[in-house]
Amino acid sequence: MGISSKLDGIKNRKSLWMYSMLPYQIAYGPISTIIALFILDLHGTVIDVSYAMAVFYGVSIPASMLWGMAVDRYGTRKPFVYISIASAGVVLLALSFINSISLAILLFGVLSLFTAALATPLSLLVMETIEKRFWASGFSKLQMLSSVGGSIGLLLASVLTGFLPLRIVMLLLIPFVIIGILIAMSITEPQKQLERRSIIKSGTALRFRLLMHNLIFIRVPSFKFIKSIFESRHRKLAQLTVIYIGMFAFYLGSAIFNTDYVPGLRDIGYTDLIVFGIIFAGYAVQSYVFNYAGRFTESKGEKSALRSSLSMRAIGYIFIGVVFAAVGGFGSLVLNVILYVLTAGLAYSIFYTASNTLLFETIGSEKPGRKLGLYSSVVGISYLIGSLVAGYMAYYISYGFAFVVSGLLILLSLFIFLSIYRVGNDGV
Repeated sequence: MGISSKLDGIKNRKSLWMYSMLPYQIAYGPISTIIALFILDLHGTVIDVSYAMAVFYGVSIPASMLWGMAVDRYGTRKPFVYISIASAGVVLLALSFINSISLAILLFGVLSLFTAALATPLSLLVMETIEKRFWASGFSKLQMLSSVGGSIGLLLASVLTGFLPLRIVMLLLIPFVIIGILIAMSITEPQKQLERRSIIKSGTALRFRLLMHNLIFIRVPSFKFIKSIFESRHRKLAQLTVIYIGMFAFYLGSAIFNTDYVPGLRDIGYTDLIVFGIIFAGYAVQSYVFNYAGRFTESKGEKSALRSSLSMRAIGYIFIGVVFAAVGGFGSLVLNVILYVLTAGLAYSIFYTASNTLLFETIGSEKPGRKLGLYSSVVGISYLIGSLVAGYMAYYISYGFAFVVSGLLILLSLFIFLSIYRVGNDGV
């Protein structure tokens, strides 16, 4: 019994670093909503918000490449975790003292640059400090701590903005960053270190890695490789091409909606408290459903899961557009909460699980790093374009129009993904 207790104590000490994600996500989770509201408080427009989002996504693409290479080159884990966690506190502190929209956008880009360093070291630490047979439990625990932290952060921001200025709320989130750093100091550099490539050899590790940060560049795909993928008539590569196109349409529509939604809620008169409350509801449901999305996909099948989740998200976005255009008062609030929970919470978690399962199956074991690099490029570019056009669409036409366009793009992605199964039957 004494030996068993001692082993448990060692195991607990080795995994203590995981709990740094709870306070970190409390601080980091609300930042994208904070930046949008802060820019609007500085008398910016939805176009300024779209610039901020575009900078964030634009920076994340090269940042993901550079940090990934740095992790492999230097072989340490602690510095990357410290840098990422600390960057959230530094940006929150700086934001609370500035009055410039341009500086706010720049700081959001700085945040993207440094937070991109976090996902890969975390994934490797789980694989290096936990026995292989317990990897699934380790990643599940880390995901749970991150989700709970993000939910608490949004809920806390919702409550605090009910009676405090946004600048003060930013300052009150900084102690959670400090707590996260202190807990992360428990990280012990593993004696046996793995390279990034090890992540793509484990489905569990890869799913977690992409959930934390959905851009991963093990190998940067060359133009020749990209051309060979899109021109190939081989059945698997034809399916992969369809997946890339479907992902582009999906994330393009999602980027337009996500960029415009918070400014849109503010435009129809909702207070910061209500805005944070709606975003919290969607995030909390998403975090909960993620626990069951895998089982749902397995029981219903990928095709059925994709059809139901994309239909729900597309119809939900279109209805939100209609609500913005035609419904007011308390009815608008109720419908926004319900529809956002269904689209951002339920539908997204099922789609993410089903689409990634399909992606991993189709990528196979031949050149997976380059194929994932191409996938990341597609996702990053769709986010960048979507966030840029979103502001102009909402500003010069209307928010309702932008949301309907988002829904139609998701609907387009549904038809594209369903065509995969025809490619699978009819391809070479």
